[in-house]
Amino acid sequence: MIRYRPFLNSDPPAIAEIWRSQPVSNALIQTMTPAVLDDLVYSRPFFDRHGLILAVQDDKPIGFVHAGFGPNAELTDLDHANGTTALLLVAPRDDRETISRELLARSEQYLRERGATTLFGGATSALAPFYLGLYGGSKMSGVLASDTASSELFRAADYAETTHARIFRLDLKGFRPPVDRELMQVRRQYQVVKQTDSLPRSWWEACEFASIERLEFVLLPKAKGPPVAAAKLWDIEPMASSWGVHAAGFVEMMVYATTNECAVATHFVSEICRQLQGFGITLVEFQLQPNETLGIEVCQKLKFEEIDRGLLFRKPVTS
Repeated sequence: MIRYRPFLNSDPPAIAEIWRSQPVSNALIQTMTPAVLDDLVYSRPFFDRHGLILAVQDDKPIGFVHAGFGPNAELTDLDHANGTTALLLVAPRDDRETISRELLARSEQYLRERGATTLFGGATSALAPFYLGLYGGSKMSGVLASDTASSELFRAADYAETTHARIFRLDLKGFRPPVDRELMQVRRQYQVVKQTDSLPRSWWEACEFASIERLEFVLLPKAKGPPVAAAKLWDIEPMASSWGVHAAGFVEMMVYATTNECAVATHFVSEICRQLQGFGITLVEFQLQPNETLGIEVCQKLKFEEIDRGLLFRKPVTS
């Protein structure tokens, strides 16, 4: 008989074993250990053991689901109106789909009981980003489209796809910044400067990047003046190691230039990539929403390859 219960302090080894039993995929790191889960999941200040629900048979965990909430408007605490099922994994077995459906139902029950008025499927930077660096890539953008089992589970439970992110990657081996007249003009006007990681701007950002050091770059006029572009990246660890590469991913990029915006952004990103080569980085990832047209255009100009999509699912709570 299978029973369901909240997380216990003795569960990390079993959860790591369930994780390692999953089919090989770019969506999940493969070398999961209890220590990694302790550092990157259970240590989060908004972790609630009742939101991590395990399926257990003969006292052995065989699957789990993790539910959580997004932040309030001030980014100072949780907002229980928006709840999400961040991750659901079940060990390979014949009744896997049945267990997955029951775990999802119990995740929804947990979220509703705590006030959720909208249910989501998948974690994002604004919805319980417990698994940054463990699932997905440079950002939490919901469920990867290549993770068909999770996508089909949410669709079968009447979730609708609400947003998607386009995931781009660039192999830096042999990369050279492009050269044309417009880019040469931008290069003569501006310089890319690496800065130290700034302090978190909110409680929520501090929670998400608590132990992660980020790289910050700004694009400054050579003739003095404020930055015309800024970007933050991080090293996508431990996930990049499971890919067998040294990778960096964009957390955010802002361009303030009012003229030649695309050329400025293209020069900025290409120069960042050139500097990353000097740090031993071999791959760069960008995750962009469809309305982030400037970033998408830059990725296309620099010949980033679109390798996947991140899907966020949504279902209103019914009384």
